[in-house]
Amino acid sequence: MIEQAIRIGTFANIPVRIHWSFLLIIAYIVSVGVMDQNSSREILIQICFTMAMFACVVLHEFGHALTARRFGVQTEDIILLPIGGVARLHKLPEKPVQELLIAVMGPVVNLIIAIVILIALWMKYGSDTGAYLETENYEHFSWGIFLPLLMISNILLMVFNLIPAFPMDGGRVLRALLSMKTSRLNATRWATRIGQIICILFIIAGIYFEAWTTILIGIFIFLSASAEYRQVAREAAYKNKTAAALCRKPGLMLTEYISIGEAREMVMQSGQRNFAVMDITGRITGTVSASMIGKAFKENSDVRIKDIMHTPPAVLMGFDEVLHAIQYLEQGIPAILVFDHEQLTGLIDLDSIRAAQELG
Repeated sequence: MIEQAIRIGTFANIPVRIHWSFLLIIAYIVSVGVMDQNSSREILIQICFTMAMFACVVLHEFGHALTARRFGVQTEDIILLPIGGVARLHKLPEKPVQELLIAVMGPVVNLIIAIVILIALWMKYGSDTGAYLETENYEHFSWGIFLPLLMISNILLMVFNLIPAFPMDGGRVLRALLSMKTSRLNATRWATRIGQIICILFIIAGIYFEAWTTILIGIFIFLSASAEYRQVAREAAYKNKTAAALCRKPGLMLTEYISIGEAREMVMQSGQRNFAVMDITGRITGTVSASMIGKAFKENSDVRIKDIMHTPPAVLMGFDEVLHAIQYLEQGIPAILVFDHEQLTGLIDLDSIRAAQELG
């Protein structure tokens, strides 16, 4: 996801990225407007409204991110997708009440936006404000309905997000409440099941009413719930386990000055998939995988290992939690080096993680 997102800025030290597919929304608005023979003015208003709504989504996500920061949980970034936004937290908060507050602050931001817009409308129109909120005024896009529609959309966004379909905000609220009575893993399991039942209802309703966006949202949330449950289950399995307990012996180590062709022969004989790389003095300078070597061999077998290795190497101490290693691996790093003081004692890669899973 992050590889396909463009960074558009940093606010409160939190990067904000927009997924390339967001541009499809603009293209859709323009194409539908042209087919419906709308004026260029109406199309422009619809585009501006869409941008304003996504600005509200960004503020919604900052409601989560800044609240999480108050509890010592940092945010990796905020990513805007065509169906909404995602604030990627580094970790889950420790206490259920903290997760509860983090989850509700997003919808609270939308409520605050709606209240601010209502106050602005009241200051402008006074007792006639109600007339501007009547639905028959929304048949055609105009600047006159821009703020009333933005207010109503924020209220709908708040209500929608509070539906208990995990991992939406309402589902996180549900998990936080369940976590007060049971373990986080068990709470996540139940929140996931309830959320997926709701998603199935979304999909059925979308098929019945031919609402394809509803179907896509249902599928996306269903799959996201499964992915997050697996992540929580993994964290529970590896909690309090150290890097030293899961690492394997370094085995064959490659030198950075040998060619890809030479390295390929050594790799084929070793049976390993991931390797530490050292310089001529024996200092560890990086890591490389068999797949990286194989890919480079097809392009130019004379290239040196130092030209393709991952450097600087990801390093953990033996007493560090193994979850840190998993986070590195998810970033595409081939292997993590484990040290005891200045001595290399082992290496963690996907093979060592799988072996640990098989052994329980």
